[in-house]
Amino acid sequence: MQTAKISSLIKKVAENEIAPRFRNLREDEVIFKEPGEFVTAADLAAEYALTDGLRAIYPNAIVTGEEDISKNPMRVVELLSADCGFLIDPIDGTNNFIKGNEKFAVMAVALQKGEVVASWIYLPAYNKLAVAEKGAGTYINDQRIEVPRAPQKMKNLIGAAHINRMPESIRLKTRKNLEQIKENRPAYCAGYDYVAITEGQKHFSAYYRTLIWDHLPGTLIYNEAGGCVRGLDDKPYTPRNNNAGLLCTPDRVSWNLIKSAIFG
Repeated sequence: MQTAKISSLIKKVAENEIAPRFRNLREDEVIFKEPGEFVTAADLAAEYALTDGLRAIYPNAIVTGEEDISKNPMRVVELLSADCGFLIDPIDGTNNFIKGNEKFAVMAVALQKGEVVASWIYLPAYNKLAVAEKGAGTYINDQRIEVPRAPQKMKNLIGAAHINRMPESIRLKTRKNLEQIKENRPAYCAGYDYVAITEGQKHFSAYYRTLIWDHLPGTLIYNEAGGCVRGLDDKPYTPRNNNAGLLCTPDRVSWNLIKSAIFG
């Protein structure tokens, strides 16, 4: 896997297509998709440039992204059956990007026959790049990193639990249970939060909606750094098992504790 070449591509696309539009979007460059969901000219330009660049490196690969899949859902089937495939999230945290919030990310993941083998999360505003290859560990700005241990007491935990998309009955219960921890601080950007929990700035993340372009990059990065990644049904998270929520913690002991205390 030509990880260094792909890392350079991601940084170049962010510099050329995303940075000039950050805090500089025209009204006609923001497009409504569905309630609470938007796409910008920066998303579209970045996905196109990343797709073009990845195909230049891997001419026979299936390359697709969030915006392509929204128009062509069957691309997911092609991706997961391909000998070599790439999935792109050109701007994760688009709503943050639109608001001028620096917590947005560029993400990509490489797959072979549906198995995730490498991933990238780039935080342009922080000049921070996280890269992982399956079986080879996680690196942030070229320094190998391991997930720090979490505090043993619930009252000392900082979380990134995204509960807004939960059904109301679950959401109300979860919000009440989260009062046990020190602070719940979701960034509303999965890429940013995966880097934050990998570095130990936050101690766990939780999601109800688990779209593959949002979570395949970060789950490999977190796993390869030693973290515990499981669906809320306590099954592994995979591209084909993405409807059971997701809880990421530093280790299995903390996973059991947080799952029991917050999600029952």
